[in-house]
Amino acid sequence: MKVSLLLLTLIVPWMLKAQEGPQSLSLQQAIEFAIKYNKELKASKMDINLYREKIRESVSEGLPQVNGTFDYSSNFGYKMDFGGNSMKLKDQSNLKVGVSQLLFNGQWIVGIQTSKIAQRLASQQVDITELDIVENIYNSYYTVLVSERLCNILRQNMENMNKIYEHTANQFKAGTVEETDLDQIRVNVGQLKNNLLAMERTVAVNYNLLRIQLGLEAGTEITLTDKLEQFLNEETANSLYSQEFDINNNLEYRLQNTQTELNKKTVSLQKWSFAPTISGSYNYTYKIKKAGFDMSPNHSAGLTMSIPVFSGLKRYSQVQQAKIELEKSIVNQDLLKDNLHLQDEQLKYDLKNAMENYALQKENIDVAARVLKNYQIKYEHGAISSLDLTNANDNYLTAESNYTNAILTLLQAQVSIERLYNQLKH
Repeated sequence: MKVSLLLLTLIVPWMLKAQEGPQSLSLQQAIEFAIKYNKELKASKMDINLYREKIRESVSEGLPQVNGTFDYSSNFGYKMDFGGNSMKLKDQSNLKVGVSQLLFNGQWIVGIQTSKIAQRLASQQVDITELDIVENIYNSYYTVLVSERLCNILRQNMENMNKIYEHTANQFKAGTVEETDLDQIRVNVGQLKNNLLAMERTVAVNYNLLRIQLGLEAGTEITLTDKLEQFLNEETANSLYSQEFDINNNLEYRLQNTQTELNKKTVSLQKWSFAPTISGSYNYTYKIKKAGFDMSPNHSAGLTMSIPVFSGLKRYSQVQQAKIELEKSIVNQDLLKDNLHLQDEQLKYDLKNAMENYALQKENIDVAARVLKNYQIKYEHGAISSLDLTNANDNYLTAESNYTNAILTLLQAQVSIERLYNQLKH
């Protein structure tokens, strides 16, 4: 038994922290991991359980209410005088059980319906939170891959420039090049080193952001298994651009619809405050110690109708407030509809620009790479100066940066439209 307890104390903490170990994640695995462990989503899901309990609370108000009481009273031997005759009052003790039942209350009925709508509203809010998290995972995953690509380019470029620097140093020793050529290459290599260090820090920051979104502890090792190239699909971009926007699939619009429905129920709820409430009750009293003169029955039942007459216009004001909230909700729904259609047009405009820019930068990167290779050969043969070479190298790195940013912009534009259309895979 002691051995089993010892094993449990060792295994359970390991199981609880298993998700904090090294992680090798594809994009789909990262999304599934975030949905399971993201702290913001966990807190949001608690609202569903909260509203589920509120529904039970509302329903319970219309169920039979059973209460029991026990009482004991003493008159300390007091005697009542009846014209020369006296009667000593005895101590009394009773055990009472009462049952009450709500028979009719309009607010109770509508209140249950309202609570169910509120629970649906909370569930839809969780769906939106989950969609936001999925969108963030997409963008963060892409951003890490992009920053790592730039790191690799800078690292490879610096290796090439180091070889050129060594070649130039040998030429300088042989007296075939001037010292300024060597200095120019050295400065360029130093700048590349600084750029690489800065990009490596950027990669670290992007990984930390991804860890937070995944719900991982700081410093947890992550390896991304998907490659950037597999997400580049022109057919996907063209399909999204030509797709029609169905606003009824948008989660924010669904949420606003539910909010309007909830406000309608709230108006009905306030109107029912003018209606009467009918309830019934039954009481049984078991007399443990009776008084000498006892006329109270053991059983009693009653029917009560409570009719609201006048409340200083309070109920009327509450109805008017509910109506105003409903009107605001309808206006907000129309406004949201207009904004979503405008957003659809803007996102498609952004996607089209991103597609065109990606195609242009893809062509530019090929040209810049060929020019740099050609200039490196010419420099080795002494046909151009070190300044020409470093300028060509800077142009190549700028082209690589522009191309990489074009990739990220295109992928993020696709994610934005898929999020609007509620088509993000998760």
